[in-house]
Amino acid sequence: MTEAVMIEMDVIEVCEMLSVSQKTLIAVVDEGIVEPDGITPEQWVFSTQMVSIVRKACRLNQELGVDWPGVALALQLMDELEYTKLENQRLRQQLHRFINT
Repeated sequence: MTEAVMIEMDVIEVCEMLSVSQKTLIAVVDEGIVEPDGITPEQWVFSTQMVSIVRKACRLNQELGVDWPGVALALQLMDELEYTKLENQRLRQQLHRFINT
């Protein structure tokens, strides 16, 4: 049986990996884009999924000039779009099965 390995990173590791400042990472967390475990930045722990979200957020901010509230909204809308696409695909499959029976 294989076990899932959970990789977690602290603030310094995330900042080094993504080449962002701690100030930027704190802004991302303050905006609610990600919610790391821990109360203070010194205690924060980020999952690999959170790091991926931070990467997207920073790209939207740096490359497109979107402010942090806009980044939060854009990421939420991107998630909703992905969910809608998956739901649409699922419903199409059900319809196809229904029509062909």
